Amino acid sequence: MSVQPGTHVLVVEDEVDMRDTLRWALEDEGIAVQVAVDGLEAVASAAQCKPAVVVLDMGLPGLDGIGVARELRARYGSGLPILVVTAAGGAAEKARQIGAFAYLHKPFDLNAFVACVRRGLDSRGAVGVVA
Repeated sequence: MSVQPGTHVLVVEDEVDMRDTLRWALEDEGIAVQVAVDGLEAVASAAQCKPAVVVLDMGLPGLDGIGVARELRARYGSGLPILVVTAAGGAAEKARQIGAFAYLHKPFDLNAFVACVRRGLDSRGAVGVVA
């Protein structure tokens, strides 16, 4: 399947059940999704085809969420909307640190998740943290 740049959401999540749930929730809304299981795969995927929004787990094996965000910002600048999802404490600070447009602390409501992604798709680059 060929994906046009800026037409899909990249979901970066190492936990398989969570990754599948997020992907299915977005696909049920008609949103095209690519997934990455770790930070290195996320960077490689985004390098091949720029996502419209990145859903980024911060606790990733190998290259963590901060490293992924640093790589994506170096390639695409601050205009790439990133939604932080994390179970770790300090979600707001982590989101601010990487210039995410929003964050969700796990566990979260799937409707809130889809609404955040849609906000990112609509804004395409609004930077600042919205919880």
